[in-house]
Amino acid sequence: MIYETVAPAEPIQQGDIFRNIPRVDFSLSSLAIIDKDDEPKEMTWRDVLSSDPSEPISAVLAVKPVMAIVITQNCDAARGQTLSLCQVEDYLEAMNQSVPPKSAKAWQSLLMRMSRQNPRFFYLPADAGFSLVSRSAVDFRVILPVPRLDLDSMKDQRIARLNPVAREHFREALSNFFRRYAFNEWYPLTREEFTAYTEQIGEHVPAFDWQK
Repeated sequence: MIYETVAPAEPIQQGDIFRNIPRVDFSLSSLAIIDKDDEPKEMTWRDVLSSDPSEPISAVLAVKPVMAIVITQNCDAARGQTLSLCQVEDYLEAMNQSVPPKSAKAWQSLLMRMSRQNPRFFYLPADAGFSLVSRSAVDFRVILPVPRLDLDSMKDQRIARLNPVAREHFREALSNFFRRYAFNEWYPLTREEFTAYTEQIGEHVPAFDWQK
């Protein structure tokens, strides 16, 4: 569909999709630090920082394999020390949808609505020919750094590359997410319009002085 095959020898480029990329999960408030006796000890990161900085730190961290897509630009992917990838998640889970749409019309409605409302996600359709068995979404907020040489040694885990049309849209979505600025869309509303606005969206938003 929107993917293309990649020869094993081809260099890594933006839009390459990999499986089995390691994601490390940890909490700064609870780390399993290995002490001098090789025993794990629960500590906060602040506790670790206050200890002897000359001593090397060893910790037990949870690691799980995830699907991810390269976001580093091609010029940097060719020579950079570290490449950045964003995690790919199940689409319905990412959109907090427990029940899938039951028709093509309902699917396109959901896809179009979510693409406008959630700039942090980039939609990847399913394509069993590329081992993408379910609809997925790239999450631009979950960035995974991987040393370039290590990722280069994992080219056998590269399952696809976005085709030229998809890459153009991917670059635009990626740049739009990172260059956007937060703003309050309700700022020009009158007091009465603001009241109607809060009733419609169903959540608390702060009013400006002229709306109180």
